[in-house]
Amino acid sequence: MTGPLTALNLAFVNYFKFSGRATRAEFWWFTLVYIIVGAALLALDFMTIAPIFLAENYSALATLGFFDLYYPIFAILTAIPYLSLSIRRLHDVGFSGFWWLLNFIPFVGSLALIVLYCIPGNNNSSHHGGPRSSPPDATGKQPTADAHKRAMQGYALLFDKDKPVTAEVQAARKAEISNYYRQKVLKPVAGV
Repeated sequence: MTGPLTALNLAFVNYFKFSGRATRAEFWWFTLVYIIVGAALLALDFMTIAPIFLAENYSALATLGFFDLYYPIFAILTAIPYLSLSIRRLHDVGFSGFWWLLNFIPFVGSLALIVLYCIPGNNNSSHHGGPRSSPPDATGKQPTADAHKRAMQGYALLFDKDKPVTAEVQAARKAEISNYYRQKVLKPVAGV
């Protein structure tokens, strides 16, 4: 099952990808985070605008710039990933992405889409692709059992970046690169 961080990662990695499929977990985790962050930003915007209305200083509203409010920026940045994720979710249940246009039918269309988003994904392959057993990583490959361990080792390197490199470490790095070059680039000729 897709976790919340993986769902966010997949939504933004597949920013403009309108083909393929998205699992229920991927869609609903992103939707939950979208709602929570959106509500928090709306509350911040309300705290910016409310004092102006309470003071009845309506001319001050004209001084507010677009970047003084947070939610419109958030909505613009997440509109395309949310649209592409919604369309990929519809593909997963076997519907065309054009069903997303139901949003333009007031109230009923949105309810119908919520029902479609809740339907379990189709386990058969279709022209939208096959079902995913586990989400791919950023490279598009299926994660391995030690993927978390390797990620943590990568983060640990960030903390060591300012430490001076010893002669032993430098020699080990050179040997590793030399080995890699001999094995992968030069590739020994068979039979020589």
